[in-house]
Amino acid sequence: MFKYDNMMKPFGIITVYLINNKSITLMKKAFVLILLVILPIASAFSQENYDLNKTVRTALNNSLTVSSISNNISLQELNLKTAYGELFPSLSFSGQWTRNNTYNKGGVSYVNGLPITYSSYNTSSDNFSLGLNSQVTLYNGFANYENIDLQKQSITSLRTGLEQAKYDIIIGVYQSFFDVLKKEKILQANQENLSVSKDQLSKIKEYVNVGKKTLSDVYKQDVQVAQNELSVESSGNDLSKAKVDLLSTMNEDVSKEIQLDASTIFVPEQSSDQKAIITRYSNFDALVQSALNTRYDYKAAKLDIGINESKLSIANKSLWFPTLSAFGNYSFNGPKLNEIDQSKVLTFGLTLSYPIFQGFQTEVVSETYQVNIKQKKEDLIKLERLIRTDLKKALLDLETAYKQIEITDRNIISAEQDKLLSEENFRIGYGTLLDVQVATTNLNNLKISRINFLYNFLLTQKQIEYLSGILKY
Repeated sequence: MFKYDNMMKPFGIITVYLINNKSITLMKKAFVLILLVILPIASAFSQENYDLNKTVRTALNNSLTVSSISNNISLQELNLKTAYGELFPSLSFSGQWTRNNTYNKGGVSYVNGLPITYSSYNTSSDNFSLGLNSQVTLYNGFANYENIDLQKQSITSLRTGLEQAKYDIIIGVYQSFFDVLKKEKILQANQENLSVSKDQLSKIKEYVNVGKKTLSDVYKQDVQVAQNELSVESSGNDLSKAKVDLLSTMNEDVSKEIQLDASTIFVPEQSSDQKAIITRYSNFDALVQSALNTRYDYKAAKLDIGINESKLSIANKSLWFPTLSAFGNYSFNGPKLNEIDQSKVLTFGLTLSYPIFQGFQTEVVSETYQVNIKQKKEDLIKLERLIRTDLKKALLDLETAYKQIEITDRNIISAEQDKLLSEENFRIGYGTLLDVQVATTNLNNLKISRINFLYNFLLTQKQIEYLSGILKY
């Protein structure tokens, strides 16, 4: 503590307490430690966790495609209600008031040659009427009943299309979800490789201190550390973009911070697990049959044929069968409102109509549906061929991914030995730093390749389940 001299008296006495540098350093370290503890906790709370089930549910709830098809189903249910209503008699009520004003200025007219003079007159009259009208179709070749079946088939087709749309969304979610997991593993591999290169740099500096290595080795390894830092930065950027793609697939805000939970996903790390999966899907014909029995796009294609056959049947009935309908009308009318029941009329009867010629319109409609049915059946055959082709390719991809993992595992064992040998040779002065760097880089590249092959294997497994119709959500 010190005091200013008398020259500072106008300002009074100022007391200053000095804190030594050691105290400041301790405070800085404490502050940094607090930040290191608080920031990860705050970041964890700001992120939203998603497991695979939650991701799928979110994507389905936010899908505009699912919403649009659901709306179409609601509209089609109204069409079904209308088709049922056509079986019942219609009933309508009408009321009318009319007023007639008649004016004649008079004149002379001749009847049998004799002139007759008419005086001018101006008259008016009112008429009030009420009526009930009803109509019903009694017979039209039962086309009205088939129309009900047609509307039911349309609803079933839309619901089938809705399920297919959901599975298309799900497989897209799987692709994006697994891509994020893969990018996380790659980032971890690059971070571990960076840690190894930094440890190697520390060892080289120790070697330099004892005179075993030169300063140039420090610079070379520092360059390698910088390259590995760049790899970490690049893989971190790839991970961030993969999360953006996943959020976009879910139709969520792409600025949201998310963390994935992969605890519910079985990743076949071991070779025995991979072989078991390949064995499970080894029966190609069984997978094809499962696809034909359960896939919603195949069901929708068959339903589309049935819908066109129903439309053809209805069109043929309109062409070959007459339409018999009944009608009835009951009305009141009178010159005054309180005398409206002065006149009562009841009319009822039957109407029979049969189309003889309508400018080929009915024949054209019938032939159009026949062509559509033929085209739909050909499309169904094409879809079956496509199912078989896609399944066969997926099985081949699964086997290839397994072979890639197997070969990479063998290469990793060899690369690990090369890395150990190069490090030992460099330590005793027999090898160079370049040998260590090349061996370390090769090992890391093999680990990243294995990650890619493993998640390709996992995604291919899900694609086989999707193509064969056994994928569930």
